[in-house]
Amino acid sequence: ESRSTDASRGVMRYVSTRGFKYASLEDVILNGFAPDGGLYVPERIPVVEPDTLKSWSGLTFPELAFEVLSLFIEPSDVDPSDLRRLLDESFAAFDHPDVAPLAKTPDALVLELFHGPTMSFKDVAMGFLVSLTDHFLRRRNERRNVLVATTGDTGPAAAHAAIGRDRVHAWVLYPTGGFISDTQERQMTTVDEPNVHAVGVGGCADGGDDLDAIVAKLFADESLREECGLGSVNSVNWGRVACQTVHYFWAYLAAVGPDGLAAGERVAFAVPCGAFGNLFAGYVAGRAGLPIARLIAATNSNGAVHDVLATGVWRRRPLINTVSSAIDIVVPYNFWRTVYFALGEDAAALRAMQDEYASTGEARVPDAALERLREIFWSASVDDAATLATIGTFYGSSAIPPDAGRYLMCPHTSVAAVAAARARADDPEVGGCEVVVLATAAPCKFPEVIRRALDDLELHDVPELEHPRVAAQRELAQKETKCTLEGLENHMREALRRYPRVS
Repeated sequence: ESRSTDASRGVMRYVSTRGFKYASLEDVILNGFAPDGGLYVPERIPVVEPDTLKSWSGLTFPELAFEVLSLFIEPSDVDPSDLRRLLDESFAAFDHPDVAPLAKTPDALVLELFHGPTMSFKDVAMGFLVSLTDHFLRRRNERRNVLVATTGDTGPAAAHAAIGRDRVHAWVLYPTGGFISDTQERQMTTVDEPNVHAVGVGGCADGGDDLDAIVAKLFADESLREECGLGSVNSVNWGRVACQTVHYFWAYLAAVGPDGLAAGERVAFAVPCGAFGNLFAGYVAGRAGLPIARLIAATNSNGAVHDVLATGVWRRRPLINTVSSAIDIVVPYNFWRTVYFALGEDAAALRAMQDEYASTGEARVPDAALERLREIFWSASVDDAATLATIGTFYGSSAIPPDAGRYLMCPHTSVAAVAAARARADDPEVGGCEVVVLATAAPCKFPEVIRRALDDLELHDVPELEHPRVAAQRELAQKETKCTLEGLENHMREALRRYPRVS
């Protein structure tokens, strides 16, 4: 078995952003959060040498995933043959042979991350994370209750990945009242499996952020955590982030060639910015040696990360409902991981920032750390008008010349496309390089938004909005629990205790 073995790799260990040392990969994956409430990160990020990167050209997506993840997974943690098997299983259900094809449109390179079972980029890492969780649980002869707070795409991906995994009970919590699309809701509520539990929660003024707060409370209860074996497959879990680094390497290698990038040439990535997990994965890929000129954080009107990069102050503000609902987030928790590295891996400094944020609702990023963040990240805040307009203009312009075929994007991808265009115009680091827009969901998951975007163009016949999976789900019965935010914590405590860690 080939494994990545660049010099001076050493043994991989994991630490918490709040200071806890050290954790095994198995504990990192099964527990999600560190014991001190921090987020796990690798003690160091291995560097891929240019010759190694070049040697990965031509690998399939699962083969590349094996090489990249081998940087972070020791053979003593997961046997190489098991790792390869888990990866092959994880991507078997994708409906494109390349897993994540790189589309070349007249306007941009677009990395399509939505060809998995639930048509979202979350599928790219979720299948592997749940498979790895199941692998470790079988080794321990235990069960886990994984809690998933979702604003639309994480929940469906987790629900599907848990099918047939009897050691994993997936609890997918989502805000009701228009925060997610009907398709996203049905992707959770039509999964008729005894270990998948969809919980629709009313009264969430701040959407998914309200649910994240309840999940954090449950994890903070040590006795409940131990009794029920609580785990997370949100992007708090390092396993999700690690697997998401793969598609950055994949996109880069796909763009290199006779008609594309020269080997070693730098590229920028425009990424829809929600909880910041996908962007943090890009940051890790850059630290690991991928030639990234800029990571463009594409926020919607909620703009939390954009505000931090512009002002140096992280402020919590009321949630704004937008057409790009999956990134309606005002507390992008993975940004803490990035700030940790910008602080020079100073856990005490990060704790001080987090404590200040918890007590006052805002925290200032030290000047030196802010400069480090600005060296790699550029951001934009994109309102609904620009999002809708870009869906329409992109769909129309991509049919020119006439044989080009139209290209339809979801609202979140549109946010990234707008941010990419602004970065090309305003950021010298981006203006001179290729930009890859990350397409994070299939447009057919958001038919109401798409029709609204295309209405002025009188384009009413949009075949891209039809998908056999979506049509099939409309015919299935829905199974869910309804709950209010006020009663959610008690409801979850009672429900979780029915499924103890060790039966």
